[in-house]
Amino acid sequence: MTPTTRPAIIIGDSSRAMLALTEALVDSTFDVVASVMDSESLVLAAQHYQPALALLDFTPSFGDALAASRQLSQELPATKIVFFSTHDDAAYAAAAFEAGASGFLVKQRTSDLASLLTRILRGERIQHPATLPTLSRR
Repeated sequence: MTPTTRPAIIIGDSSRAMLALTEALVDSTFDVVASVMDSESLVLAAQHYQPALALLDFTPSFGDALAASRQLSQELPATKIVFFSTHDDAAYAAAAFEAGASGFLVKQRTSDLASLLTRILRGERIQHPATLPTLSRR
């Protein structure tokens, strides 16, 4: 029997506690090859490991996540970029997708992170419903 290779993931978050929690949520499905606390370290780790997924925070304390996403999109087009944010605002999600993201998930509203990340790896674009733009009525 051949061992199954789990997809590699890099996790970036400005909170050590959130890094540990996120690692625990994905550990059975993904191979966490690096956990970092800022956007520059995330880019360096991604360049080194070339993971299937990069999961990153969208807060000022993490650094310029949008620039990191743009850079990874250009340098590592096979790596799926997913923002995992506390912001449930359509403008944040739109900016993330414009910067090359394949997913935008809201931390406090995501119940099955590993399953959603697996779907993104299969090519789905996933955006939390709370971040969808609302249509104005005229």
